[in-house]
Amino acid sequence: MQTSDWVLIGTTLFLGAMALLAPYLIEKWKYRFYSAKLNFKFFHKPPYCHQTEMRSGSIRFPVYYFRFKVVNDGKVQAEQCEAVLEKIWKENSAGELKKYNGFSPVSLKWSGIGGIKYLTIQPGREIFCDIGRIQHPNHESFSVYKGISEQDSRKNKFFFEFPDIFFSQWDCLVPGKYEIEVAVYSKNAKRISRRFKISWSGEWKDRESEMLNELTIS
Repeated sequence: MQTSDWVLIGTTLFLGAMALLAPYLIEKWKYRFYSAKLNFKFFHKPPYCHQTEMRSGSIRFPVYYFRFKVVNDGKVQAEQCEAVLEKIWKENSAGELKKYNGFSPVSLKWSGIGGIKYLTIQPGREIFCDIGRIQHPNHESFSVYKGISEQDSRKNKFFFEFPDIFFSQWDCLVPGKYEIEVAVYSKNAKRISRRFKISWSGEWKDRESEMLNELTIS
């Protein structure tokens, strides 16, 4: 067989391989440069943590909301984004973090959009998601968790912002130090996650600047 024949065979095999690989490589290239890319953004200051007003009929009272942003730094919209509280740890008297056993991941609310769990985020957009809230002690909600003690039920609580109500696990944090893990899922973007440290004194302050010293998130 002559050298030219080998060259022809090699060229044919190369072109055949490229024909098979081309669709795969194109999709990889499109995913890398034209995909949704989600990131967290958070600062322990307004507007991420701020005082606002809650209304119940004719009654109005102050409430503090604590939230983070989900940012789409990609080239296309991020579809069906869901923010999920995945895990909770509480610090004991020895300074050790103990995980809440039996806690199942729960969706969090997107800020100001009612009980919607899934949200499309356009490229360049930044959307707030609520972690939780603290209501004025005179208007505090009741925990529906069936395992909460009578002593804890009397304490000021940091309530998570869940679109659904669960009786079988914690829906709030009583005063103490915690870590939580939050993840964001999307139909066409990689899962991202972030841990937040929460320190909650249990004290209510009317001034926003003072309240942000009573509950700190980092």
